[in-house]
Amino acid sequence: MNQHVTTWLGAYHDGELQGHRLRQVEAHLAHCATCRTELERLRALATLLQKSPAAGDLTPPERFVAQVGLRLPRRPVRPAWQRALGLGWRLVPVGLLGAWAFVQAVFTVARIALVALYTGAGGSLAAGVWPAAQQGLWAELFSLSAVGPSDVLWMIQRLASNGGPLGWATTLNLGALVVIGLLYWSWLATWWARRHHHPSF
Repeated sequence: MNQHVTTWLGAYHDGELQGHRLRQVEAHLAHCATCRTELERLRALATLLQKSPAAGDLTPPERFVAQVGLRLPRRPVRPAWQRALGLGWRLVPVGLLGAWAFVQAVFTVARIALVALYTGAGGSLAAGVWPAAQQGLWAELFSLSAVGPSDVLWMIQRLASNGGPLGWATTLNLGALVVIGLLYWSWLATWWARRHHHPSF
């Protein structure tokens, strides 16, 4: 056997080899000084380990984990108002979404009201919503007997022309959307900066 038998030396030392493999290793050791030296080192290590006293005072795993936990830096406990403020800050996108939905609802209702005035449904709507004693000016405003369709159209065109090239409704709607969008992007940039500087956030 020309190859070294270092792979089998541990099993040979422990008496685990038998039969043909045992005879091969013994025959090789008789002719190979390198493997004999390795076997002597293995025996010296085993003797040294047997002489070393057993570590009887090792810390139990549970106690060791508890000791390590006590040495770790603790996260400071934040007051309730700071936790509430943090939660509110995380809910800002939900609030912005609600603001966007509210703005869209307001402008949708305003468009429906203007269409109702223009088509003549405003008089009956005003009579159903407000009692007769409180109608007064509202009844005159919504009634087509006091204001003709051409007057309503003229008022709408005048309001639209005063709001710039897009009209008041579109200008105000776009302005509200721009403000909500800027607030959202500001929140997103702040979130990204805090996440970048505090990965555990």
